[in-house]
Amino acid sequence: MLDLKHYAYQILELAKENLERDKALLPVAFLIVEEQGFVVPIQFASEEEKIAAYTDLVKEARRLEADAIITVNDAHMGKVEDPESAYWGKLAAEGAPECIVIAVSGPAIPTWLIRVPYTREGETIMFKDALEEQPVEFGMLPGWASSGKAAN
Repeated sequence: MLDLKHYAYQILELAKENLERDKALLPVAFLIVEEQGFVVPIQFASEEEKIAAYTDLVKEARRLEADAIITVNDAHMGKVEDPESAYWGKLAAEGAPECIVIAVSGPAIPTWLIRVPYTREGETIMFKDALEEQPVEFGMLPGWASSGKAAN
């Protein structure tokens, strides 16, 4: 099987280059099927569209019998303390630190994340060290890690 950690870090370097160049990072996913990564652009403008986009991604991963999904997102670090007061963009509105999030998940592997916090200083993006978290609950891909093709 493909070395997912190595592949995820290669994707991270590309994401950092894109963020430095474009000053924004568009969400994208890679479906890992038989040691190949297939790029799937992800588009959404609201929480509802985000849920639908990632639900469709899981459906496609199942259809292709993917071994893993690697997602790339630009996010804000933090946790909403009161779920009742949560809303789309709350962490951004509160000035929470920005980060690149790479999530690796699959039906036969524990989900893990790479987070790279960064700051903007004028036109310059300053990256901090990567932080790995594993295993994690990752609600953006409901049902994915518990179903689908089992790895050999």
